[in-house]
Amino acid sequence: MVMHTARDRYFLKGVPADHKRAVWTQANEAMINSTVRDLSAPLLFHVEAAGWDVLGFGYLDGHRHADLSPGSPDLPKIADMLRALADLPTPAGVNLRTMPDRFAKYAGDRAYLLAGDTIAHTDTQAHNILIGPSARLVDWAWPTLGAAWIDTAGVALHMIRSGHHPKDAERWGQDVPAFAAAPDEAVSAFVSANSVLWTEISGADPEPWKAEVARAARRWAEHRGA
Repeated sequence: MVMHTARDRYFLKGVPADHKRAVWTQANEAMINSTVRDLSAPLLFHVEAAGWDVLGFGYLDGHRHADLSPGSPDLPKIADMLRALADLPTPAGVNLRTMPDRFAKYAGDRAYLLAGDTIAHTDTQAHNILIGPSARLVDWAWPTLGAAWIDTAGVALHMIRSGHHPKDAERWGQDVPAFAAAPDEAVSAFVSANSVLWTEISGADPEPWKAEVARAARRWAEHRGA
Protein backbone atom coordinates (compact mmCIF):
# COMPACT_ATOMS: atom_id res chain seq x y z
CA MET A 1 0.00 0.00 0.00
CA VAL A 2 1.22 3.51 -0.79
CA MET A 3 0.74 6.20 1.86
CA HIS A 4 0.71 9.83 0.76
CA THR A 5 1.58 12.66 3.14
CA ALA A 6 1.85 16.38 2.54
CA ARG A 7 5.55 16.01 1.76
CA ASP A 8 6.34 12.37 0.89
CA ARG A 9 5.14 8.98 -0.24
CA TYR A 10 5.83 5.71 1.55
CA PHE A 11 5.32 2.07 0.66
CA LEU A 12 3.73 0.23 3.58
CA LYS A 13 3.80 -3.48 4.38
CA GLY A 14 1.42 -4.40 7.18
CA VAL A 15 0.48 -7.72 8.77
CA PRO A 16 -1.78 -8.55 11.73
CA ALA A 17 0.28 -8.24 14.90
CA ASP A 18 -1.00 -11.61 16.17
CA HIS A 19 0.17 -13.50 13.05
CA LYS A 20 3.43 -14.89 14.41
CA ARG A 21 4.95 -16.09 11.16
CA ALA A 22 4.16 -12.88 9.27
CA VAL A 23 5.51 -10.74 12.11
CA TRP A 24 8.67 -12.86 12.09
CA THR A 25 9.21 -12.20 8.37
CA GLN A 26 8.63 -8.48 8.94
CA ALA A 27 11.28 -8.53 11.67
CA ASN A 28 13.70 -10.28 9.30
CA GLU A 29 13.18 -7.62 6.68
CA ALA A 30 13.67 -4.79 9.16
CA MET A 31 16.77 -6.45 10.60
CA ILE A 32 18.70 -6.69 7.33
CA ASN A 33 17.58 -3.44 5.66
CA SER A 34 20.64 -1.47 6.71
CA THR A 35 22.76 -3.99 4.77
CA VAL A 36 20.67 -4.16 1.58
CA ARG A 37 18.96 -0.75 1.46
CA ASP A 38 21.11 0.64 -1.38
CA LEU A 39 19.98 -2.28 -3.56
CA SER A 40 16.43 -2.31 -2.21
CA ALA A 41 14.29 0.43 -0.63
CA PRO A 42 15.24 2.23 2.60
CA LEU A 43 13.24 1.25 5.67
CA LEU A 44 12.12 4.49 7.36
CA PHE A 45 9.99 3.16 10.20
CA HIS A 46 8.71 -0.04 11.84
CA VAL A 47 5.73 0.32 14.15
CA GLU A 48 3.13 -1.83 15.85
CA ALA A 49 -0.21 -0.09 16.42
CA ALA A 50 -3.93 -0.87 16.41
CA GLY A 51 -3.29 -4.58 15.96
CA TRP A 52 -0.93 -4.19 12.98
CA ASP A 53 2.81 -4.61 12.46
CA VAL A 54 3.85 -2.11 9.78
CA LEU A 55 7.05 -1.47 7.83
CA GLY A 56 7.35 1.88 6.07
CA PHE A 57 9.76 2.18 3.14
CA GLY A 58 10.84 5.13 1.07
CA TYR A 59 8.77 5.08 -2.12
CA LEU A 60 10.79 4.29 -5.25
CA ASP A 61 9.52 6.82 -7.77
CA GLY A 62 9.73 5.88 -11.42
CA HIS A 63 10.17 2.15 -10.85
CA ARG A 64 8.18 -0.74 -12.33
CA HIS A 65 8.24 -4.52 -12.06
CA ALA A 66 10.97 -6.24 -14.07
CA ASP A 67 10.52 -7.98 -17.40
CA LEU A 68 12.49 -11.25 -17.40
CA SER A 69 11.49 -12.41 -20.89
CA PRO A 70 14.00 -13.06 -23.70
CA GLY A 71 15.46 -9.85 -25.09
CA SER A 72 14.34 -7.73 -22.14
CA PRO A 73 16.38 -4.54 -21.70
CA ASP A 74 16.02 -5.02 -17.93
CA LEU A 75 18.39 -7.97 -17.79
CA PRO A 76 21.70 -6.00 -17.83
CA LYS A 77 20.48 -3.85 -14.91
CA ILE A 78 19.50 -6.98 -13.00
CA ALA A 79 22.94 -8.48 -13.61
CA ASP A 80 24.53 -5.28 -12.27
CA MET A 81 22.38 -5.55 -9.14
CA LEU A 82 23.28 -9.20 -8.62
CA ARG A 83 26.99 -8.47 -8.91
CA ALA A 84 26.65 -5.81 -6.20
CA LEU A 85 24.48 -8.07 -4.06
CA ALA A 86 27.07 -10.84 -4.11
CA ASP A 87 29.64 -8.39 -2.70
CA LEU A 88 27.58 -7.18 0.26
CA PRO A 89 29.10 -7.86 3.69
CA THR A 90 27.54 -10.40 6.01
CA PRO A 91 25.26 -8.41 8.33
CA ALA A 92 26.82 -8.18 11.78
CA GLY A 93 24.89 -9.32 14.83
CA VAL A 94 22.07 -10.82 12.77
CA ASN A 95 21.01 -14.43 13.23
CA LEU A 96 19.70 -15.68 9.88
CA ARG A 97 18.77 -19.14 8.69
CA THR A 98 21.18 -20.78 6.25
CA MET A 99 20.58 -22.30 2.85
CA PRO A 100 21.69 -25.79 3.99
CA ASP A 101 19.17 -25.56 6.81
CA ARG A 102 16.30 -24.29 4.67
CA PHE A 103 16.97 -26.73 1.82
CA ALA A 104 17.91 -29.85 3.79
CA LYS A 105 14.53 -31.43 3.01
CA TYR A 106 14.91 -30.79 -0.73
CA ALA A 107 18.66 -31.10 -1.40
CA GLY A 108 19.38 -33.91 1.03
CA ASP A 109 23.05 -34.71 1.49
CA ARG A 110 23.96 -32.08 -1.14
CA ALA A 111 22.49 -29.19 0.87
CA TYR A 112 25.96 -28.29 2.17
CA LEU A 113 26.87 -27.20 -1.38
CA LEU A 114 24.56 -24.18 -0.96
CA ALA A 115 26.43 -22.87 2.09
CA GLY A 116 28.07 -19.46 2.24
CA ASP A 117 28.14 -16.20 4.16
CA THR A 118 26.41 -13.97 1.60
CA ILE A 119 22.95 -12.64 2.37
CA ALA A 120 20.49 -14.04 -0.19
CA HIS A 121 16.99 -12.78 -0.97
CA THR A 122 15.73 -16.25 -2.09
CA ASP A 123 12.54 -14.99 -3.79
CA THR A 124 13.84 -13.29 -6.91
CA GLN A 125 10.69 -13.38 -9.01
CA ALA A 126 9.97 -10.46 -11.35
CA HIS A 127 7.42 -8.92 -8.98
CA ASN A 128 10.18 -8.41 -6.38
CA ILE A 129 12.58 -6.73 -8.83
CA LEU A 130 11.87 -3.08 -9.55
CA ILE A 131 13.40 -1.31 -12.54
CA GLY A 132 14.25 2.38 -12.63
CA PRO A 133 17.67 3.97 -13.20
CA SER A 134 18.94 0.73 -11.65
CA ALA A 135 17.38 -2.55 -10.53
CA ARG A 136 16.19 -2.85 -6.93
CA LEU A 137 15.30 -6.04 -5.05
CA VAL A 138 12.40 -5.61 -2.62
CA ASP A 139 10.34 -7.74 -0.21
CA TRP A 140 13.15 -9.27 1.85
CA ALA A 141 10.89 -11.52 3.93
CA TRP A 142 13.18 -14.58 3.70
CA PRO A 143 16.82 -13.39 3.96
CA THR A 144 19.15 -16.36 4.22
CA LEU A 145 22.89 -16.89 4.43
CA GLY A 146 24.16 -18.89 1.48
CA ALA A 147 26.50 -19.07 -1.48
CA ALA A 148 27.03 -15.78 -3.33
CA TRP A 149 25.51 -17.18 -6.54
CA ILE A 150 22.15 -18.25 -5.05
CA ASP A 151 20.12 -15.20 -6.10
CA THR A 152 21.52 -15.25 -9.63
CA ALA A 153 20.36 -18.85 -9.92
CA GLY A 154 16.99 -17.77 -8.55
CA VAL A 155 16.63 -15.11 -11.24
CA ALA A 156 17.63 -17.68 -13.88
CA LEU A 157 14.80 -19.94 -12.70
CA HIS A 158 12.27 -17.15 -13.22
CA MET A 159 13.84 -16.31 -16.57
CA ILE A 160 13.09 -19.88 -17.64
CA ARG A 161 9.54 -19.38 -16.39
CA SER A 162 9.42 -16.26 -18.60
CA GLY A 163 10.42 -18.11 -21.77
CA HIS A 164 14.21 -18.55 -21.75
CA HIS A 165 15.76 -21.90 -22.54
CA PRO A 166 17.72 -23.16 -19.52
CA LYS A 167 21.03 -22.98 -21.39
CA ASP A 168 20.38 -19.31 -22.24
CA ALA A 169 19.46 -18.48 -18.65
CA GLU A 170 22.68 -20.13 -17.48
CA ARG A 171 24.69 -18.29 -20.13
CA TRP A 172 23.20 -14.99 -18.91
CA GLY A 173 24.21 -15.90 -15.36
CA GLN A 174 27.84 -16.13 -16.45
CA ASP A 175 27.92 -12.32 -16.44
CA VAL A 176 27.75 -12.48 -12.64
CA PRO A 177 31.19 -13.63 -11.41
CA ALA A 178 29.80 -15.46 -8.38
CA PHE A 179 27.58 -17.61 -10.59
CA ALA A 180 30.31 -18.12 -13.18
CA ALA A 181 32.56 -19.48 -10.40
CA ALA A 182 29.89 -21.71 -8.83
CA PRO A 183 30.73 -25.43 -8.81
CA ASP A 184 28.61 -27.30 -11.34
CA GLU A 185 27.56 -29.83 -8.71
CA ALA A 186 26.36 -27.04 -6.43
CA VAL A 187 24.21 -25.44 -9.14
CA SER A 188 22.75 -28.87 -9.96
CA ALA A 189 21.93 -29.37 -6.28
CA PHE A 190 20.12 -26.02 -6.23
CA VAL A 191 18.22 -26.80 -9.44
CA SER A 192 17.19 -30.27 -8.29
CA ALA A 193 16.12 -28.98 -4.88
CA ASN A 194 13.97 -26.26 -6.45
CA SER A 195 12.28 -28.81 -8.68
CA VAL A 196 11.28 -30.79 -5.59
CA LEU A 197 10.36 -27.64 -3.63
CA TRP A 198 8.14 -26.09 -6.30
CA THR A 199 6.45 -29.39 -7.10
CA GLU A 200 5.50 -29.52 -3.43
CA ILE A 201 4.40 -25.86 -3.34
CA SER A 202 2.27 -26.09 -6.49
CA GLY A 203 0.73 -29.36 -5.34
CA ALA A 204 -0.38 -27.81 -2.06
CA ASP A 205 -1.61 -24.56 -3.65
CA PRO A 206 -2.30 -24.81 -7.39
CA GLU A 207 -2.19 -21.10 -8.21
CA PRO A 208 -1.22 -20.72 -11.89
CA TRP A 209 2.03 -18.82 -11.19
CA LYS A 210 3.21 -21.49 -8.77
CA ALA A 211 2.55 -24.19 -11.37
CA GLU A 212 4.53 -22.12 -13.88
CA VAL A 213 7.56 -21.95 -11.56
CA ALA A 214 7.28 -25.69 -10.88
CA ARG A 215 7.32 -26.42 -14.62
CA ALA A 216 10.31 -24.12 -15.11
CA ALA A 217 12.18 -25.81 -12.26
CA ARG A 218 11.50 -29.28 -13.70
CA ARG A 219 12.58 -28.11 -17.16
CA TRP A 220 15.86 -26.80 -15.77
CA ALA A 221 16.44 -29.99 -13.77
CA GLU A 222 15.82 -32.10 -16.87
CA HIS A 223 18.23 -29.92 -18.88
CA ARG A 224 20.99 -30.43 -16.31
CA GLY A 225 20.14 -34.06 -15.60
CA ALA A 226 19.95 -32.93 -11.97
